[in-house]
Amino acid sequence: MAAKRPFAVVTDSTADLPDEWRDRYGIEVVPLKVLFGSETFRDRIDITDDEFFRRLATATKLPTTSAPSPGEFAEVFTRLAKDHSGCISIHIGARLSATAEAARVGAQSVEGFKVNVIDSKTVTMPLAFLCRVAAECATLEEASAAVEERVSKCRVLALLDTLKYIEMGGRVSRAQAMIGTMLDLKPLLLVTPDSPDVKSVDRVRTRSRAIPRMVEYFSADLPVEHVAVVHAQAPDEAETIAANLRKTLRGLEIPIGSIGCVLATHTGPKALGLVYIKK
Repeated sequence: MAAKRPFAVVTDSTADLPDEWRDRYGIEVVPLKVLFGSETFRDRIDITDDEFFRRLATATKLPTTSAPSPGEFAEVFTRLAKDHSGCISIHIGARLSATAEAARVGAQSVEGFKVNVIDSKTVTMPLAFLCRVAAECATLEEASAAVEERVSKCRVLALLDTLKYIEMGGRVSRAQAMIGTMLDLKPLLLVTPDSPDVKSVDRVRTRSRAIPRMVEYFSADLPVEHVAVVHAQAPDEAETIAANLRKTLRGLEIPIGSIGCVLATHTGPKALGLVYIKK
């Protein structure tokens, strides 16, 4: 399919794109960077997810992340221009990262090659779904319209196992984090395209109660066109959630994805998520 398509599809590493989709659809992934002190790593190239979590566990302050440079995007677009007539470049929400803007600037330096840069206003696997939608279209114009139509329908519902990392990032106070830890509170958070902030949907005592609550919230938001289960070092629980959803959402492929370094900086390990595009 990728060989026959006249246009290229580009995204960034925050899409948590499954390797199989990357190969099947010929999607180009440009990595963001993760910085631990003075050390810089390209997401999922110079550092694996497992290595990232090992470092995160002993970190005294959060790693930082940075967008690819315009020059890096220009290199990718120049290479793709040899075999394609144009490109759709779909990226992490602009309020979360400067990646989409870097892609726009990089595209301007490649003459005669049309690049439609799209701000997905989201993160993780809704981005991957948008790339797949684009890759299944016949033309660049059709792909751009299909993706733009779905941006407002993307949702990320995330269950955190600990408040430690959002406290380190300054999103909750130390006192709130201590109370949450003492009460074993698990925050359930929602990212939507229409809100600049991450919404707190609920706080549930104990993980065993919080997981069904996440599924309950998702079920109230049906119907969906696409859904995936994502996790940060919690593969068994993710598989259980996906298996149960497959029994009720027949006909829907429900992939399981690993949360990459950039998002995991804020969620920490053992996070779970239901990410989806509404119908």
